[in-house]
Amino acid sequence: MDFAQLLQYANVIFREIWQRKFLALTAFGLVSFLVLVVGMFWPAKYETTATIYADNQNILGPLLEKQAKQSKVDDRAKVVREKLYSPRLLTQVAKKLYGAKTEETPTALANYVSAIRANTKVKSVGAGYIAIDYTATNANDAYEGLNAIIDTFIRTSSEEQRAESREAFLFIDNQVKQYKDQLVSAEEKLKQFASKNFDGRDSDVSASIQRLRSQIEELKISIDEDKITLRSLQEQILDESEFAATTKKVDAYSVRLQELESRLSNLLLTYTEDYPDVITLRYQIADLKRVINEAAYERATDQQIDGEPTQIEEGSEVLLNPLYQELRSRISQVETSMQAKQKRLSVFNDLLANEFERRQRVAERGAEESELVRDYDVTKKIYEDMLERKENARLSMTLNIEGQGVTYRIQEPPLPPLMPTGLRFIHFVIVGPFVALLSIIGLAVAYVLLDPRIRFPSALQAFDVRVLSVIPHVNTPLTKRLRRSDMVICSLLAVAIFAAYVGVALAFHFGVLL
Repeated sequence: MDFAQLLQYANVIFREIWQRKFLALTAFGLVSFLVLVVGMFWPAKYETTATIYADNQNILGPLLEKQAKQSKVDDRAKVVREKLYSPRLLTQVAKKLYGAKTEETPTALANYVSAIRANTKVKSVGAGYIAIDYTATNANDAYEGLNAIIDTFIRTSSEEQRAESREAFLFIDNQVKQYKDQLVSAEEKLKQFASKNFDGRDSDVSASIQRLRSQIEELKISIDEDKITLRSLQEQILDESEFAATTKKVDAYSVRLQELESRLSNLLLTYTEDYPDVITLRYQIADLKRVINEAAYERATDQQIDGEPTQIEEGSEVLLNPLYQELRSRISQVETSMQAKQKRLSVFNDLLANEFERRQRVAERGAEESELVRDYDVTKKIYEDMLERKENARLSMTLNIEGQGVTYRIQEPPLPPLMPTGLRFIHFVIVGPFVALLSIIGLAVAYVLLDPRIRFPSALQAFDVRVLSVIPHVNTPLTKRLRRSDMVICSLLAVAIFAAYVGVALAFHFGVLL
């Protein structure tokens, strides 16, 4: 649609309105007054705002950072909104604002609570700062309502924190008592198990077995050594005689032989082997040895055979053989030592068998002991943790009682609103004529667009009809006079409607129509 066609439509719309000018004025007045009446009954909204601050930082925070669990708020606006919109808090606010009205009908309280919830808005305006808006139909209701909401919220929050801290403390205290009883029971079970189990631990048994094995090995080696020693001593004693016969003659030769050997040793220190004195001494020593051997041979041939006593020649004496006696003594000692060691070996073997039986008993009861120790350790750990939590809960309860937890304080108190918010009566007064004018124009546009009559030559082109000519409207002098008279009448009517409109608006504004 081009601009020329738009102008054609505009002329047609204006002509249709002018043809029905009195109807249009009537519709204009009705719509204007209708908007004015809507503005009269449109409820005014007064809104007041207060800002509260969620304070969880105080002088005790750094001091008790790792001990007391102070209440913290992450999404403060969300928490405040949930608390403010809770039915319990809104019920208290409704009873405080409306008093006995909340008890008139069963649904009265619910309606008041819903209205308060709908008129309350919560939003975050900064770190820890929460803005609460409340809307009412008059300034006093808005101010009183917001004050009631904030007072109830702060008081309820403080009471809830104290109650929550106390309930947490009582719960943890009860848990501590239960775990203490469980810990005492676990200790008693361990004591009973220890009193009935004298076998010790597996490590002690292993050490004892290792020690016994070492001692047994040492005893076996020692017994083997004693056997070898005993066998050697027995072989030596067979070569020795119990008695020894010594003659004075042999003794004299032996003494002489020792003297000669001593002299030979002294000479060899000074002289060589070919020295005459050395050679002479060697011959003398050889002769003495031969004489001693002959004397010994003669004594041996004189001894009787088949176990009869030996005949000792005159001038000889009988002595006990000291080597034989020493060998017998050592044999006796070795045999006694072997018997003692074998006895000890037998005892050690019995002890080792007992230790193996003890290990089996320890292994059988090890699972039970491990379970008891595990239960005791777990219970003790939980008990100590619960004790720490109990102390934290006690400190937290004390902090909340003293007001050192999360506290809400009023940062910006609410003020009575001076002007209503949103659409006011003056807005309806101003908008009324424009709405009426736009309504008339809109109706005319709809009428022209929906009218099936052909108003423009271009519309005939769709029907393949030739347009011979276009005859315009002719304005005669009579038509002009009628138009002027209609214009005057319409102007007077418009002034009258506008005057009535302004008068009604002023009367309502100054309270004349109330």
